[in-house]
Amino acid sequence: MLSLDALPERQGHVTSKAHFVPEQFQCERATLPGVISSRACVLYGARWVLAPVREVLHLIHGPVGCAYYSSQVRGKNYPVYSTALKEEDVVFGGQQKLRRAIGEALRLQPAARGVLVYTTCAAGLIGEDVETVCREASLQFGRPVVPVNCPGFGGKSQGTGHDVAARVLLEHFIARGPAGPVLENTLNILGEFDVQGDLQEIEQLLSELGLNVLCAVSGRAAVENLALARRAALNIVHCRRTGELLARLLEERYGISYLKGSFFGIAETAKTLKAVGRFFNREDACGHIEEKVAETWRRVAPYLPQLAGKRVAMFFGASRIGSMARAFQELGMEIVFAGAQCGSREDYREAGRCIAGGDTLLVDDASVQELGEFLRRCRPHLMVGGTREKFLAHKLGIPYLVFPQQNTPYAGFNGFVNLAREAAATINAPVWQMLRPARPPDLVILSARRWAGAGPGRRPSSSLSGREGPGAACIPPDPPFG
Repeated sequence: MLSLDALPERQGHVTSKAHFVPEQFQCERATLPGVISSRACVLYGARWVLAPVREVLHLIHGPVGCAYYSSQVRGKNYPVYSTALKEEDVVFGGQQKLRRAIGEALRLQPAARGVLVYTTCAAGLIGEDVETVCREASLQFGRPVVPVNCPGFGGKSQGTGHDVAARVLLEHFIARGPAGPVLENTLNILGEFDVQGDLQEIEQLLSELGLNVLCAVSGRAAVENLALARRAALNIVHCRRTGELLARLLEERYGISYLKGSFFGIAETAKTLKAVGRFFNREDACGHIEEKVAETWRRVAPYLPQLAGKRVAMFFGASRIGSMARAFQELGMEIVFAGAQCGSREDYREAGRCIAGGDTLLVDDASVQELGEFLRRCRPHLMVGGTREKFLAHKLGIPYLVFPQQNTPYAGFNGFVNLAREAAATINAPVWQMLRPARPPDLVILSARRWAGAGPGRRPSSSLSGREGPGAACIPPDPPFG
């Protein structure tokens, strides 16, 4: 009988929804030393938020590898400059090199309205006085040169970089804007990055309510509209981890109300639009929403029989788990696994509320080895997550859908149709038939309930679940790890 073990120190990071107690679930902690985590560093967390900001130059003060690593965000390449620190710069200091790099970058891009200077591990370890260099350069060149203090070792995960980026945007861009009255019928969307046209779908829905998006942080963020962001009437937090801190700071400083909403899935999109309509006293303009809901159900109807009862595993940003779980469940799919590289207790509490059924595994900071074990046991028909985990799933013969997506928008009513179509096409791709040999009779799959019920010091019992999934016999079971 197969069993699945976890390291004793990891026991509290994994549970099932049936056994989930938010106060006892271990998250927001440093990765266990020696475990190969899927987390990113603080530098990449800052780049995740700031990379799309336009009209400014992005300069990485560190080795050229850090610049290369942080140039691609959400599958898109962004131009960056780098001081390309080398060993001699670490020994003798790189501040003069940084001064020269700022000047050279501005000479190459004289129309730039500012410079963002990102610190890295190398600059942080040798104690570079980046703030002084940036302050002097601001006076010299007559435009903001902003230090982004984000050495990779400066936090437990990329989440710390999100917070650093939020404070940079507030102090150096939003706060610089002129004071003035609230602009009528305007709002900001925080934590929205316009992946494959998501923002256009959201804007179209809001425009039907007579509302204008003043600034989207940071899918459509530039120096000019960031300066106007303080005059919006409302902030919509579309991603809690990358948007809620900025929303709280804007409320404290400028009195701008905010609400948490999602435009993924039919129910969530309709709920968010109605909440926004109530805030702006536009209930009369919300009458068309139910018509759009009915139309969307008609459009996804051809895909529902192909997706009904299929099992899906999710591993991406924790703030998206709840809303995406609802979207997949609207398609008739069963969530068997939900995890993230780094999530807050509130993220997992929301996920627990949104996921139906008690057998679903909830996992924080899963290692590559753990993910492989979970996928072998859960045998989902589809896995959804970042690019990194795609190759692991493919090796196990499991169809994979990249999220944030790579082809079409998933937000709004049109996006939900795209999600249904791409999920059905991915699961039913002919290639997976080549990877589905007959299941051997002695293959035992561990149920989530039995595994999650095992406490520290106890070996979880195994159970025949009778489930089959894509590639169920492609990879022979490995011995328990730990």
